[in-house]
Amino acid sequence: MKVAFIGVGHWHAAEFYLPALLARDVHIVAISDEEQEAVERIAAQFDLDCPRFTDFRRLLDEVECDLVWSSAPHDAMTEIAAELVQRGRPFHMEKPMGLDWQMLQPIAARAAQKSLFTSVALVSRYYGVVQRLRELRESGELGVPIHYYYRLFAGGPERYIDAHCPWMLDPVRAGGGPLFNFGPHIIDLFIHLIDDVGEVTARWSYGLRDADIEDHTSLMMVGANTGAIGVGEVSYTIPEGYERYFSVTTDRLHIGGDVGGEQLLVRDAPNEQIGGMNGLEVYDHYVGDTLDAFATGRAPVATIHDMVPVLRVMNAAADSAAEGTTVTLD
Repeated sequence: MKVAFIGVGHWHAAEFYLPALLARDVHIVAISDEEQEAVERIAAQFDLDCPRFTDFRRLLDEVECDLVWSSAPHDAMTEIAAELVQRGRPFHMEKPMGLDWQMLQPIAARAAQKSLFTSVALVSRYYGVVQRLRELRESGELGVPIHYYYRLFAGGPERYIDAHCPWMLDPVRAGGGPLFNFGPHIIDLFIHLIDDVGEVTARWSYGLRDADIEDHTSLMMVGANTGAIGVGEVSYTIPEGYERYFSVTTDRLHIGGDVGGEQLLVRDAPNEQIGGMNGLEVYDHYVGDTLDAFATGRAPVATIHDMVPVLRVMNAAADSAAEGTTVTLD
Protein backbone atom coordinates (compact mmCIF):
# COMPACT_ATOMS: atom_id res chain seq x y z
CA MET A 1 0.00 0.00 0.00
CA LYS A 2 1.28 3.48 -0.89
CA VAL A 3 1.00 5.95 2.00
CA ALA A 4 1.83 9.66 2.00
CA PHE A 5 2.51 11.13 5.46
CA ILE A 6 1.51 14.75 6.16
CA GLY A 7 2.81 16.28 9.38
CA VAL A 8 5.78 14.06 10.19
CA GLY A 9 6.93 16.57 12.81
CA HIS A 10 4.06 15.58 15.11
CA TRP A 11 5.46 13.62 18.04
CA HIS A 12 3.17 10.67 17.32
CA ALA A 13 4.78 10.23 13.91
CA ALA A 14 8.21 9.16 15.14
CA GLU A 15 7.05 7.54 18.38
CA PHE A 16 4.12 5.46 17.10
CA TYR A 17 3.04 5.75 13.49
CA LEU A 18 6.11 5.50 11.29
CA PRO A 19 7.52 2.47 13.13
CA ALA A 20 4.14 0.74 12.87
CA LEU A 21 3.65 1.64 9.19
CA LEU A 22 7.15 0.58 8.18
CA ALA A 23 6.76 -2.74 10.00
CA ARG A 24 3.90 -3.56 7.64
CA ASP A 25 3.50 -3.86 3.88
CA VAL A 26 3.51 -0.07 3.42
CA HIS A 27 5.58 2.09 1.09
CA ILE A 28 5.99 5.69 2.28
CA VAL A 29 5.84 7.57 -1.03
CA ALA A 30 6.14 11.16 0.29
CA ILE A 31 6.35 13.12 3.53
CA SER A 32 5.60 16.70 4.47
CA ASP A 33 5.69 19.05 7.41
CA GLU A 34 5.39 22.81 7.80
CA GLU A 35 8.93 22.75 9.26
CA GLN A 36 11.76 21.86 6.88
CA GLU A 37 13.86 20.70 9.84
CA ALA A 38 11.23 18.12 10.74
CA VAL A 39 11.07 16.76 7.19
CA GLU A 40 14.84 16.30 7.00
CA ARG A 41 15.15 14.90 10.53
CA ILE A 42 12.43 12.30 10.05
CA ALA A 43 13.69 11.31 6.60
CA ALA A 44 17.13 10.68 8.07
CA GLN A 45 15.83 8.91 11.19
CA PHE A 46 13.73 6.44 9.20
CA ASP A 47 15.90 6.28 6.08
CA LEU A 48 13.07 7.53 3.86
CA ASP A 49 14.15 8.05 0.26
CA CYS A 50 11.01 9.79 -1.02
CA PRO A 51 9.85 13.26 -2.07
CA ARG A 52 9.75 15.78 0.79
CA PHE A 53 7.55 18.85 1.07
CA THR A 54 6.79 21.75 3.40
CA ASP A 55 3.50 22.46 1.60
CA PHE A 56 1.07 19.58 2.00
CA ARG A 57 -0.95 20.79 -1.00
CA ARG A 58 2.09 20.36 -3.25
CA LEU A 59 2.45 16.82 -1.93
CA LEU A 60 -1.18 16.09 -2.84
CA ASP A 61 -0.74 17.71 -6.26
CA GLU A 62 2.41 15.82 -7.19
CA VAL A 63 2.28 12.42 -5.48
CA GLU A 64 -0.11 9.53 -6.03
CA CYS A 65 -0.93 7.38 -3.00
CA ASP A 66 -3.59 5.03 -1.74
CA LEU A 67 -3.99 6.54 1.74
CA VAL A 68 -2.89 9.74 3.44
CA TRP A 69 -1.62 9.55 7.02
CA SER A 70 -1.95 13.02 8.51
CA SER A 71 -1.00 14.86 11.68
CA ALA A 72 -0.32 18.53 12.41
CA PRO A 73 -0.41 21.14 15.15
CA HIS A 74 -4.02 21.25 16.30
CA ASP A 75 -4.78 24.64 14.74
CA ALA A 76 -3.80 23.33 11.29
CA MET A 77 -5.72 20.04 11.35
CA THR A 78 -9.12 21.22 10.16
CA GLU A 79 -7.62 22.96 7.12
CA ILE A 80 -5.82 19.76 6.14
CA ALA A 81 -8.96 17.68 6.67
CA ALA A 82 -10.97 20.10 4.51
CA GLU A 83 -8.44 19.81 1.69
CA LEU A 84 -8.35 16.02 1.87
CA VAL A 85 -12.14 15.79 1.82
CA GLN A 86 -12.42 18.29 -1.04
CA ARG A 87 -9.97 16.19 -3.08
CA GLY A 88 -11.66 12.94 -2.09
CA ARG A 89 -8.45 11.53 -0.59
CA PRO A 90 -8.99 8.79 2.02
CA PHE A 91 -7.09 9.54 5.20
CA HIS A 92 -6.21 8.97 8.81
CA MET A 93 -5.88 11.99 11.06
CA GLU A 94 -4.66 12.42 14.62
CA LYS A 95 -7.16 13.82 17.12
CA PRO A 96 -8.54 16.40 17.91
CA MET A 97 -8.82 17.34 14.19
CA GLY A 98 -8.91 21.04 15.01
CA LEU A 99 -9.91 23.62 17.59
CA ASP A 100 -13.54 24.39 16.70
CA TRP A 101 -16.27 21.81 16.22
CA GLN A 102 -18.39 24.21 14.12
CA MET A 103 -15.60 24.37 11.54
CA LEU A 104 -15.18 20.58 11.53
CA GLN A 105 -18.87 19.71 11.28
CA PRO A 106 -19.46 20.75 7.63
CA ILE A 107 -16.27 18.95 6.58
CA ALA A 108 -17.57 15.77 8.22
CA ALA A 109 -20.86 16.25 6.36
CA ARG A 110 -19.02 16.53 3.02
CA ALA A 111 -17.02 13.38 3.83
CA ALA A 112 -20.29 11.56 4.47
CA GLN A 113 -21.75 12.77 1.16
CA LYS A 114 -18.71 11.35 -0.63
CA SER A 115 -18.65 8.11 1.42
CA LEU A 116 -14.99 8.94 2.01
CA PHE A 117 -12.82 6.73 4.20
CA THR A 118 -11.69 8.72 7.24
CA SER A 119 -10.08 7.32 10.37
CA VAL A 120 -9.41 9.21 13.60
CA ALA A 121 -7.11 7.99 16.36
CA LEU A 122 -9.61 7.58 19.19
CA VAL A 123 -7.55 4.61 20.26
CA SER A 124 -9.05 4.09 23.73
CA ARG A 125 -11.84 2.24 21.93
CA TYR A 126 -9.45 -0.70 21.52
CA TYR A 127 -9.10 -1.49 25.22
CA GLY A 128 -10.65 -4.85 26.00
CA VAL A 129 -12.88 -3.47 28.73
CA VAL A 130 -14.18 -0.77 26.38
CA GLN A 131 -14.92 -3.25 23.61
CA ARG A 132 -16.77 -5.51 26.05
CA LEU A 133 -18.84 -2.64 27.47
CA ARG A 134 -19.70 -1.48 23.95
CA GLU A 135 -20.88 -5.01 23.09
CA LEU A 136 -23.08 -4.97 26.18
CA ARG A 137 -24.51 -1.57 25.29
CA GLU A 138 -25.32 -2.66 21.73
CA SER A 139 -26.98 -5.87 22.96
CA GLY A 140 -29.01 -4.01 25.60
CA GLU A 141 -27.22 -5.81 28.46
CA LEU A 142 -25.23 -2.88 29.86
CA GLY A 143 -28.04 -1.74 32.12
CA VAL A 144 -28.98 1.79 33.09
CA PRO A 145 -25.77 3.84 33.29
CA ILE A 146 -25.20 5.68 36.56
CA HIS A 147 -21.58 6.78 36.72
CA TYR A 148 -18.51 6.94 34.46
CA TYR A 149 -14.97 7.92 35.39
CA TYR A 150 -11.76 8.09 33.37
CA ARG A 151 -8.51 9.54 34.70
CA LEU A 152 -5.51 9.98 32.45
CA PHE A 153 -2.56 11.70 34.11
CA ALA A 154 0.78 12.15 32.34
CA GLY A 155 4.24 13.49 32.94
CA GLY A 156 5.20 17.09 32.32
CA PRO A 157 4.73 18.78 28.94
CA GLU A 158 8.43 19.60 28.68
CA ARG A 159 8.77 16.25 26.88
CA TYR A 160 7.08 17.82 23.87
CA ILE A 161 9.93 20.30 23.57
CA ASP A 162 12.33 17.35 23.56
CA ALA A 163 10.13 15.79 20.85
CA HIS A 164 10.50 18.91 18.66
CA CYS A 165 6.85 19.93 19.23
CA PRO A 166 7.00 23.16 21.28
CA TRP A 167 3.61 24.15 19.84
CA MET A 168 2.06 21.68 22.29
CA LEU A 169 2.78 24.26 25.02
CA ASP A 170 1.20 27.11 23.04
CA PRO A 171 -2.57 27.39 23.69
CA VAL A 172 -3.06 29.34 20.45
CA ARG A 173 -1.77 26.39 18.40
CA ALA A 174 -2.67 23.47 20.66
CA GLY A 175 -5.99 24.80 22.00
CA GLY A 176 -4.88 24.12 25.55
CA GLY A 177 -2.95 21.58 27.57
CA PRO A 178 -4.19 18.13 28.64
CA LEU A 179 -7.81 18.99 27.76
CA PHE A 180 -6.94 19.17 24.06
CA ASN A 181 -4.33 16.41 24.25
CA PHE A 182 -5.98 13.66 26.29
CA GLY A 183 -9.49 15.05 26.63
CA PRO A 184 -10.72 13.48 23.37
CA HIS A 185 -10.20 9.98 24.79
CA ILE A 186 -12.09 10.81 27.99
CA ILE A 187 -15.05 12.40 26.22
CA ASP A 188 -15.24 9.89 23.39
CA LEU A 189 -15.63 6.90 25.69
CA PHE A 190 -18.49 8.56 27.58
CA ILE A 191 -20.32 9.10 24.28
CA HIS A 192 -19.30 5.67 22.92
CA LEU A 193 -20.35 3.73 26.01
CA ILE A 194 -22.83 5.79 28.01
CA ASP A 195 -24.76 8.62 26.37
CA ASP A 196 -24.66 11.82 24.37
CA VAL A 197 -23.54 14.79 26.47
CA GLY A 198 -26.20 17.28 27.53
CA GLU A 199 -24.33 19.35 30.09
CA VAL A 200 -20.69 20.18 30.70
CA THR A 201 -18.94 21.64 33.73
CA ALA A 202 -15.15 21.95 33.79
CA ARG A 203 -12.48 23.55 35.92
CA TRP A 204 -8.75 23.76 35.33
CA SER A 205 -5.63 24.53 37.32
CA TYR A 206 -2.41 26.34 36.48
CA GLY A 207 -0.97 26.00 39.97
CA LEU A 208 1.90 23.60 39.28
CA ARG A 209 3.76 25.44 36.52
CA ASP A 210 1.92 28.76 36.12
CA ALA A 211 2.32 28.28 32.36
CA ASP A 212 0.19 29.30 29.38
CA ILE A 213 -1.41 25.83 29.25
CA GLU A 214 -3.26 24.27 32.17
CA ASP A 215 -1.71 21.58 34.36
CA HIS A 216 -4.97 19.81 35.12
CA THR A 217 -8.58 19.77 33.94
CA SER A 218 -11.52 18.22 35.76
CA LEU A 219 -14.60 17.66 33.64
CA MET A 220 -18.16 16.61 34.54
CA MET A 221 -20.57 15.50 31.83
CA VAL A 222 -24.29 14.76 32.27
CA GLY A 223 -25.91 12.32 29.88
CA ALA A 224 -28.49 13.95 27.64
CA ASN A 225 -30.85 10.95 27.71
CA THR A 226 -29.94 9.10 30.90
CA GLY A 227 -28.76 11.74 33.37
CA ALA A 228 -25.69 9.57 33.99
CA ILE A 229 -22.72 11.42 35.46
CA GLY A 230 -19.39 11.22 33.69
CA VAL A 231 -16.24 12.52 35.34
CA GLY A 232 -12.99 12.94 33.49
CA GLU A 233 -9.62 14.13 34.77
CA VAL A 234 -6.60 14.85 32.58
CA SER A 235 -3.29 16.35 33.62
CA TYR A 236 0.43 16.89 33.24
CA THR A 237 0.93 16.47 37.00
CA ILE A 238 2.87 13.26 37.61
CA PRO A 239 6.68 13.16 37.42
CA GLU A 240 6.80 10.76 34.45
CA GLY A 241 4.88 8.14 32.51
CA TYR A 242 1.11 7.71 32.59
CA GLU A 243 -1.48 6.93 35.24
CA ARG A 244 -4.89 5.64 34.17
CA TYR A 245 -8.03 4.64 36.00
CA PHE A 246 -11.33 3.77 34.37
CA SER A 247 -14.70 2.79 35.81
CA VAL A 248 -18.32 2.36 34.75
CA THR A 249 -21.27 1.68 37.04
CA THR A 250 -24.76 0.71 35.89
CA ASP A 251 -27.73 -0.88 37.63
CA ARG A 252 -26.45 -4.22 36.31
CA LEU A 253 -22.66 -4.12 36.67
CA HIS A 254 -19.53 -2.31 37.75
CA ILE A 255 -15.98 -2.32 36.49
CA GLY A 256 -13.07 -0.28 37.78
CA GLY A 257 -9.29 -0.26 37.50
CA ASP A 258 -6.64 0.05 34.84
CA VAL A 259 -8.04 0.10 31.32
CA GLY A 260 -5.69 -2.71 30.30
CA GLY A 261 -7.88 -5.41 31.80
CA GLU A 262 -10.01 -5.84 34.89
CA GLN A 263 -12.80 -7.91 36.38
CA LEU A 264 -16.37 -7.09 35.40
CA LEU A 265 -18.52 -7.31 38.54
CA VAL A 266 -22.02 -8.36 37.56
CA ARG A 267 -24.93 -8.03 39.98
CA ASP A 268 -26.66 -11.36 40.65
CA ALA A 269 -24.52 -13.24 38.09
CA PRO A 270 -20.99 -14.61 37.75
CA ASN A 271 -18.21 -12.06 37.37
CA GLU A 272 -16.21 -11.85 34.14
CA GLN A 273 -12.48 -11.37 33.68
CA ILE A 274 -11.53 -9.03 30.83
CA GLY A 275 -8.07 -8.74 29.31
CA GLY A 276 -6.71 -6.49 26.61
CA MET A 277 -3.91 -4.30 25.35
CA ASN A 278 -1.95 -1.88 27.50
CA GLY A 279 -1.77 1.86 26.94
CA LEU A 280 1.07 1.81 24.40
CA GLU A 281 0.09 -1.28 22.42
CA VAL A 282 -3.09 0.35 21.11
CA TYR A 283 -1.27 2.64 18.65
CA ASP A 284 0.47 -0.19 16.81
CA HIS A 285 -2.83 -2.05 16.71
CA TYR A 286 -4.60 1.08 15.45
CA VAL A 287 -2.22 1.35 12.50
CA GLY A 288 -2.71 -2.27 11.47
CA ASP A 289 -6.46 -2.14 11.97
CA THR A 290 -6.81 1.10 10.00
CA LEU A 291 -4.81 -0.25 7.08
CA ASP A 292 -6.90 -3.41 7.08
CA ALA A 293 -10.16 -1.45 7.31
CA PHE A 294 -9.18 0.65 4.32
CA ALA A 295 -8.00 -2.33 2.28
CA THR A 296 -11.13 -4.40 2.95
CA GLY A 297 -13.69 -1.60 2.79
CA ARG A 298 -14.94 -1.88 6.35
CA ALA A 299 -15.40 0.95 8.82
CA PRO A 300 -12.41 2.00 10.96
CA VAL A 301 -12.57 2.24 14.75
CA ALA A 302 -13.62 5.92 14.59
CA THR A 303 -14.17 8.54 11.90
CA ILE A 304 -14.33 12.28 11.43
CA HIS A 305 -18.04 12.02 12.29
CA ASP A 306 -17.16 10.66 15.74
CA MET A 307 -14.75 13.52 16.36
CA VAL A 308 -17.32 16.30 15.86
CA PRO A 309 -19.36 15.70 19.07
CA VAL A 310 -16.15 15.08 21.02
CA LEU A 311 -14.67 18.39 19.90
CA ARG A 312 -17.99 20.09 20.71
CA VAL A 313 -17.73 18.90 24.31
CA MET A 314 -14.08 19.99 24.44
CA ASN A 315 -15.09 23.48 23.32
CA ALA A 316 -17.87 23.54 25.92
CA ALA A 317 -15.43 22.39 28.61
CA ALA A 318 -12.98 25.16 27.72
CA ASP A 319 -15.79 27.74 27.86
CA SER A 320 -17.01 26.35 31.18
CA ALA A 321 -13.53 26.41 32.74
CA ALA A 322 -12.77 29.90 31.45
CA GLU A 323 -16.06 31.37 32.63
CA GLY A 324 -16.68 29.28 35.76
CA THR A 325 -20.09 28.22 34.48
CA THR A 326 -22.00 25.13 33.34
CA VAL A 327 -22.62 24.82 29.59
CA THR A 328 -25.78 23.17 28.27
CA LEU A 329 -25.66 21.52 24.86
CA ASP A 330 -28.85 21.61 22.80
